[in-house]
Amino acid sequence: MGTKNKALDHKNFIFAYFPGKSLMHKLNPISKIIFLILLTILTFTINSVIFLASISFLLIVLALTSGITLKNLVKKLKFIVFILIFSVVLNIFFNAIPSDQDIVLFYLFNLSFLPIRRLALYFALRALFIVLTLYTSAIIFTNTTSMKDFVYSLIRLKIPYTYCFSFMVGIRYIPSIEDEAKTIALAQRARGLGLEKVNSIRKAYNLIFERLVTTLVSILRKTYTTSISMESRCFGLHKKRTNLIKISFKAKDIIFILLSIGIFITIILYILQLLPLPPIPSLYYLFTNFINLMML
Repeated sequence: MGTKNKALDHKNFIFAYFPGKSLMHKLNPISKIIFLILLTILTFTINSVIFLASISFLLIVLALTSGITLKNLVKKLKFIVFILIFSVVLNIFFNAIPSDQDIVLFYLFNLSFLPIRRLALYFALRALFIVLTLYTSAIIFTNTTSMKDFVYSLIRLKIPYTYCFSFMVGIRYIPSIEDEAKTIALAQRARGLGLEKVNSIRKAYNLIFERLVTTLVSILRKTYTTSISMESRCFGLHKKRTNLIKISFKAKDIIFILLSIGIFITIILYILQLLPLPPIPSLYYLFTNFINLMML
């Protein structure tokens, strides 16, 4: 029996669902959506980089306990992490709002034209952890949630099934597009396209253009087939419809939602300094203390 092609393994897809028995798999999709909404609000509310980094770390731990192996998680995150690191470097060296009053932490390689400014580094790291947090939470949700269960949960909330189905098709097409792009890349390589070295901008442009056009044509063909199939089945003719599967809330869903709301309120109160707890030290404070210790 031949070995499975790793490029077409669904577990390697970034936003593809695969079954599991973890707690996140067993939760109601609506309870996970509530968790994501609260997490998104917190992510844009928190100003502390250390706090955001801690949340990102906890989400990675949650992903590992949700049936996503460390190897697969690294594969899913490596592209966005590379982009974020590149973005951090650009934000540091090309500060959009330079100010003479801004504190210069140090000069890179002791060169006066390469200052590392405090605010530039802060906003760059904050943007990095915000994107990383949201991206990791999206991976956890899509990898542990069946889109069918999610749509059935939305229907139970009295949302029209036509909108629910449209949303499901849009979400389901994300891993399908990734699958189709990888299949097209393998087929083009089997025909000799892309085997030569890409040593010029024009060759890179032609290669990317061929991949994008082929993938777009395939997506449009699938979309047209789906629309024809829906019309032939008189989709949307009736305002209400019955479903074979019914997704209901269980005790663990209620506990998970209450726990999420409790943590959310606690963190908001902590941010507003309404709790008798010490503030989280800033990176600049830790940096200055470290420099002072080194000078002793």
